[in-house]
Amino acid sequence: MRHVAPARLPAALLLCCSLLLAAAATVLGLAPSARADDALGKLTFPVTSGKIADSPTFPRVTTDGPCLSANAQQVSLNLAWPTGLLPLGRTAVGAPFDQGPFSTDIATGTSLEFQLRTKILTGSLDGTYDIRLMCRTAANVGSKYFPAQVQVTGDSWTLKAAAPTATVLTATPATTAPAGAEVKLTAAVTPPAAAGQVAFLDGTTELAKADVASGAAELKTQALAEGAHTITAKFIPADTGAYAESVSTAVAYTVTKAGSSPSPDPSDTGSPAPSAPADLDVTDEDGKALDVNPTLSAGRKVLITARGYTKDAKVKVTLADSGATFPDAAADAEGTVSAYAFTVPDGIEDGSYTLTLAEDKADGHSVEFLFAIGEAPGPDPSPSDSAGADDGGTTAGADGGGTEGPSTGGDGSGSATGPLASTGTSALALGVAALSLCGLGAAFVMHARRRGLLQF
Repeated sequence: MRHVAPARLPAALLLCCSLLLAAAATVLGLAPSARADDALGKLTFPVTSGKIADSPTFPRVTTDGPCLSANAQQVSLNLAWPTGLLPLGRTAVGAPFDQGPFSTDIATGTSLEFQLRTKILTGSLDGTYDIRLMCRTAANVGSKYFPAQVQVTGDSWTLKAAAPTATVLTATPATTAPAGAEVKLTAAVTPPAAAGQVAFLDGTTELAKADVASGAAELKTQALAEGAHTITAKFIPADTGAYAESVSTAVAYTVTKAGSSPSPDPSDTGSPAPSAPADLDVTDEDGKALDVNPTLSAGRKVLITARGYTKDAKVKVTLADSGATFPDAAADAEGTVSAYAFTVPDGIEDGSYTLTLAEDKADGHSVEFLFAIGEAPGPDPSPSDSAGADDGGTTAGADGGGTEGPSTGGDGSGSATGPLASTGTSALALGVAALSLCGLGAAFVMHARRRGLLQF
């Protein structure tokens, strides 16, 4: 009788399992313990320094806002660690904590020193650490929190204050535009090192969020309805312990009726069109007003009047995507550049261009004149667009997923700004590679066993 060996797991399957476990470990290792979006406000202590060996180290804490009603039955004070949260104490006295800023005692708890030693077994504990007051349900569930940062030096801690920030909002065109026209909102955040997002608000309605890069965030929108608007920009720091929030001064903006800018005709008096931006008028040499975003030709001369500058300011004139140079303009006592003569450079290629008249000083006023040469190129159909036309809608599905789908770890906001926005792709690729190796390994085993090469 032939001896049958006990079944053993094939080596290829072992390799497959190992790769899958590695992919899972990669995803878990990249996952953050909390998102900046989960921060509700700020956390402070009655004193700004103390001993890390005190138990509890922070006996009383104060917030600058309420917990959300869904998670307000208890609060839990924790030391945030890359691998999770280490408890420092919790309390339910005073619940629910959803009625505005509150202070609460952490009656019992663990010292900061004890929890640090569970992670840093030997050596110095010096460093900066995140402390979070978590808003929880009665079952101790909830991810929203109030953060603070403490600096540990030796056997003592001190509260680390968040650095102040400032946000300045500008709009282009500056004060008004016709309905349906593109309006560019630009937020300048200082200090430039402050990372995070800017939320652009129309009154209390959020238009969109944009990432801050090199101290600036930008939003282009055509969604402003006809009428008056009050627009602000709110900086939301990625690290609330390092940088504070800031909100810009409100910008009053007016959207006029769509299509209210008439084309020039022989009877035109040269007055600016009703919907033309209040800080910019552009006419031809005869004083006839031009359309918004007119199509010009090389050598064409136009006259530009721009307003809103400092009295007697020097104004620099530049043309984007062009090496041409132009003489400076000068504002008058009313802060107006009157009838600046601009000639379209010879040899300029067809396309869209932006002429900028910017005050020659930091944070100075700036006006943009947009025009086209020849026929401004429209969007070229992409391969995916063609495919969508042929397959009956696959492109629309792909585009919708790319712009509307979750990209911050499942919150469905549509902004690819979360900590896993880039790392999730690499982790997915690793998982796909592991599955591919599984298939190859299994195929090799079946083939080898048929040929008698493997005996198991």
